[in-house]
Amino acid sequence: MILNAPDELYLPDATVVALVGAGGKTSLMQSMAAHAVASGQTVIRTTTTKLAGDTDNPFFWDGRKTSLPLIQTRLSHDRSLTLVRDRDSTTGKLLGLAPEAVDLLAASSLADRIFVEADGARGKSIKAPADHEPVIPRSTNMVIGIIGANALDASLDETLVFRPELLAAICRARSAEPVDARILACLAAHPQGLFKSVPPPPCRRILFVNKMDMAGEAAWEMLAQARRLVRAEHPDESGFAMQWFAGSVNEGWLRSVD
Repeated sequence: MILNAPDELYLPDATVVALVGAGGKTSLMQSMAAHAVASGQTVIRTTTTKLAGDTDNPFFWDGRKTSLPLIQTRLSHDRSLTLVRDRDSTTGKLLGLAPEAVDLLAASSLADRIFVEADGARGKSIKAPADHEPVIPRSTNMVIGIIGANALDASLDETLVFRPELLAAICRARSAEPVDARILACLAAHPQGLFKSVPPPPCRRILFVNKMDMAGEAAWEMLAQARRLVRAEHPDESGFAMQWFAGSVNEGWLRSVD
């Protein structure tokens, strides 16, 4: 749990929170869910893509309204629930819900918070979305775009970047080019970047750079420079992340990027 997390990260009106990007979506979702449960809230964790098959005690739901009482009964006992559609018999991964099913859950008000992993990155630390990504439910009222700090200043290749050709294309970068402040600013602000397909306001956008325990002061300077580049090009920040944070889910801390 991130003990010093600011109110912006735990907005009481953010009932459906979607996590996109790379570098710590699952761990941040678990941390935020734990914070909500500790605050006395009921929580559903789910995905519109896939989750690792070792997730503890998943609950399988067919996505139908008639099955909602089963979820209500389970939540009354456990207060926290990982909800999925099925399990892939080949890979063992848990298959996520259709975005419309998440919308149905949100409308039912069965849980105080619904956290949705809405993007896949195969364990990489930074990505730009493909045409079919991310899969964000319409009911989402906060989107957190995540980047792993270990990708900062790393080469734009498959070592740490998921589908590096997509990130290179939207940011007009070369494959051997390092991930610098310009690329970070591009990823944060480009229509096909980190916040692609996010619902319009009042849905809020937060950028979070995870794994800063693996980075030095130069990484903080790079993030601040990227933040300035976005503000210079888009002074009103309309349609972009209104808050930038960086920290470590693993170590349980973060701070604002100004």
